[in-house]
Amino acid sequence: MSPYNHLTLKDRECILLGVTLNDTYQVIAEKIGCSKATVSREIKRNGGRKAYSAVKAQENYQGRRLKSRRPRLLTDLKLRDFVLHCIVQRQWSPEQISGRLVHENSE
Repeated sequence: MSPYNHLTLKDRECILLGVTLNDTYQVIAEKIGCSKATVSREIKRNGGRKAYSAVKAQENYQGRRLKSRRPRLLTDLKLRDFVLHCIVQRQWSPEQISGRLVHENSE
């Protein structure tokens, strides 16, 4: 595993196997090719040695990845059309559009 790669489900299954066999973080890390700190953090953030689940850890990871992304810009078509109209036709700045939306939604 090269530096800065995310853990895969296969890596998490190896971690689970290591936890089940009561291996040290160092031994588990050597098996999957990452640092022992990565293994330690992974186990700690996903229930500890007694409650670690590879599948649940993967689900948690995917949820965190989705939340870490910026929200999709303007999935509401009506709002998107309004913003495009304000930018193209009225030549408003994003700050002006934001201010207008705040004003309209406060009423």
